[in-house]
Amino acid sequence: MATVNKPASLVTLIPAAEVSEELQVLAATWPVWDSKTHPQKPKGSGKFSFDYSGDYDTERVLITKGRATLTPVNPAGGDAICIESGDSVYFHRGFKCNWKVHSPMLKHYAYYGDDGELMPEPEPGITCDICKAGCFVESYFHTGEDGTELDLCPKCFKKDVGKYSGAEKQKFGEPVPAPAKRQKKK
Repeated sequence: MATVNKPASLVTLIPAAEVSEELQVLAATWPVWDSKTHPQKPKGSGKFSFDYSGDYDTERVLITKGRATLTPVNPAGGDAICIESGDSVYFHRGFKCNWKVHSPMLKHYAYYGDDGELMPEPEPGITCDICKAGCFVESYFHTGEDGTELDLCPKCFKKDVGKYSGAEKQKFGEPVPAPAKRQKKK
C-alpha cells in the first residue's frame, strides 16, 4: 500500500487506486461538502485556510469530484500535497493548511474520535467565537489577514463592523447573496 503520510503525520493520503471498496461504501453514507459553498478569499478564487482543530481526532474524507492543492502552514509543515477525485484523506487534529481548489470539489466527510470510532454528526449550529451565543439562523463569517476564521453573531459583528469588513453574511450556515444595488433613476 502506498499510503502517504505527510507533514508530521498530520495528513494521511490514500491514492484513489488504493481506496478500498469497503471505504467507498461507508463514505457514501457520510455528509457531502461542496467547495463552491465554502467561503473563499477572494470570493470565487478557490482559496481559503483551514485549521483541523475540532473536537475530533481525525476528519476522514473521500473525494468524489475535483482537485485541490493543500499547502501546510504548520511550522514543520512539509511540502504541498495534491488531492483529487477518488483519493481518501485523513486530516488529523492540528493540521493547518491553505487550500487552492483547482476544479470544484465534492467530498464525503466524517469525524472520528480518539478511540477510532465514528462520532455522531453534531446538530447544525454555529456559535459566535466572541460571545459564544448560538447564531445558526444568522451569522457572519470573517477571515482575518492572518487567516484566522471567525463566526460572529449579528450583535458582535455590529459592535465592530470596521474590524470585520468583508465578512460574509450567512443564514443557516450558508452564504447570503448581497442585495443588488439599485440604479438611480434619471
